[in-house]
Amino acid sequence: MNRKLLGSISLSLALGAFSLNGQVRYQDDVFTEAQINVTSDVTYGINFNEYAPSSIGGPQLLPLQCDIYEPDPNVDTATARPVIIYFHTGSFLPKGLVSPMGEKTDSAAVEICKRFAKKGYVAISATYRVGWLANSTNLDLRRGTNLLAVYKSIQDAKAAVRFVRKSIANGNPYKVHNERISLVGQGSGGYTVLAYATLDKYAEVASISKFQYDASGTGIYGDPITAGDPYIDTSIVGDWDGYGGEVTLTGNNTPLGLPEVDMTATGRNYINNPGYSDDVQMVLNLGGALGDSTWLEAGDVPMVSTHCRFDFYAPYYEGMVQVPVNNQFFPVVEVAGSHTAVRIANSLGNNNASIQSNFQDALSVMARSNQYNTGGQENILTFNMMPPNPALPFQVNSNPWDFWDPADPLGANETNPNNKTQSMAYIDTVMDYFVPRIYAKVYTDVSLNEQTLVVNKTYPNPVNDKLYFESTEGYAVEVINIISINGQKIRTISVSEGQNSVDLSSLNKGVYMLEFISGSESSVQKIVKQ
Repeated sequence: MNRKLLGSISLSLALGAFSLNGQVRYQDDVFTEAQINVTSDVTYGINFNEYAPSSIGGPQLLPLQCDIYEPDPNVDTATARPVIIYFHTGSFLPKGLVSPMGEKTDSAAVEICKRFAKKGYVAISATYRVGWLANSTNLDLRRGTNLLAVYKSIQDAKAAVRFVRKSIANGNPYKVHNERISLVGQGSGGYTVLAYATLDKYAEVASISKFQYDASGTGIYGDPITAGDPYIDTSIVGDWDGYGGEVTLTGNNTPLGLPEVDMTATGRNYINNPGYSDDVQMVLNLGGALGDSTWLEAGDVPMVSTHCRFDFYAPYYEGMVQVPVNNQFFPVVEVAGSHTAVRIANSLGNNNASIQSNFQDALSVMARSNQYNTGGQENILTFNMMPPNPALPFQVNSNPWDFWDPADPLGANETNPNNKTQSMAYIDTVMDYFVPRIYAKVYTDVSLNEQTLVVNKTYPNPVNDKLYFESTEGYAVEVINIISINGQKIRTISVSEGQNSVDLSSLNKGVYMLEFISGSESSVQKIVKQ
């Protein structure tokens, strides 16, 4: 059994939802690490980066790449697997500038993607454009380029989602489901996914004063601006979905073999994978924050968070983002922390019935009862580590899931000790909180007619006692798993040859998912027990 952690308390938990006889795909590990294939450096798009180093030619189009983790198709016959796209941490700056993290191959990103793949998901660790003027003494340049970095990361994330759907249209080489795509963001990646879920209007980045220039002068694109102008100019960088502001190409290629941008033209956006949806099912974040609480509206996708209460760099409730550069802290902008974002999302009903279910496992109960979780909110897991010295609030372990190669730059400056065993234990706990909520969302929102239907009919529904089922031609039901709406498997029933009914009289009233298994295939039906 893994060691579990919550706050500063070390726990050894026997969680019913996670230690059941039998394994439920997408909730339990059903593959070994040796059965996971990794395809590295897959290009999902290209886009303009004004911070490209002079050593490679300065500002230009650069590739956007990802690593894809999936169960080996030689042992996995599923053809419509849910997708997790993971966005790494790093303060929107290159690795080594402010921390030893900042790449798709960060230790935590690799570990978490492998864990999702072992449960049967296809997990994608994606890069995104980084770079901003973090240590500028000009607040407009510091704040404006930071907002632009977040904005561009949203565009890149949407390009990644569209890439997945484009791959489905082109033969579906990764055997994924068109509707089952969720995002996980860590640190700065957390800012990305929370903004992805909420930012959908130009006014949300144009009409809020903190996203406007304080003073007239030269703006972040090098053009004259007036106080009150918005930092984001869609004619230059395109909209939040990655459309508009299109680059003009010279017809030549760069030394990297990519199209050369005409720097005398206005546009600085390359449109990636157009024509495909960038909708997702839900977003989850480990740290980070939401640019502004007013971005949240009824109908936004569900969000689930984990956050360290005393995170100095990204607030738990709300407050100022702080970025450390060369042992100096630079305030950037006021934001809404994870607790505030989740509280509002819950109140708006965005965390729908499948996510808002009353999870009663020990970890969920403790998360709701955490002393800092005002209102006992569902969907946020809080860690309580305090800074050893209250006078030095920046010396706090606010990213306990991170570990790194001791040879990586700036490792000695991290406030999180480079302790792999400790970090793996925190990852255990985060996964134990996230996975049942992802599982519940996957199995309540997807149209059943897009599955392989092992069973084509169940009746009566609602049911009082005996439920009848009719197998699809060519299938014989061998096992039925009864799963609660919060993703907990509560019973496994072996089915005899020729059996066409199951007794559900002992079930409590409520909504359940029945997983019908025939050989390597399975399908799920929702039933209501009266």
